[in-house]
Amino acid sequence: MLSPHELATLMLIRDTGKILEEKDPDVLALRHYELVELRPRDRQGATLQLTLRGRELLERLHPATDSLQ
Repeated sequence: MLSPHELATLMLIRDTGKILEEKDPDVLALRHYELVELRPRDRQGATLQLTLRGRELLERLHPATDSLQ
């Protein structure tokens, strides 16, 4: 089960694409659950990206409004 902080971090990654510290405890937990992954960005390092599993989880929690129309 995800903590509220982990869930908020997952949504932050989805909504903003904000670069977060990869050693942050919430990010490490999300990587452990295979909800986010590191993607090479450039010489400066990597960026976090939702995995298919992470996107599906967020979709189940909050279905897109387009599907309701």
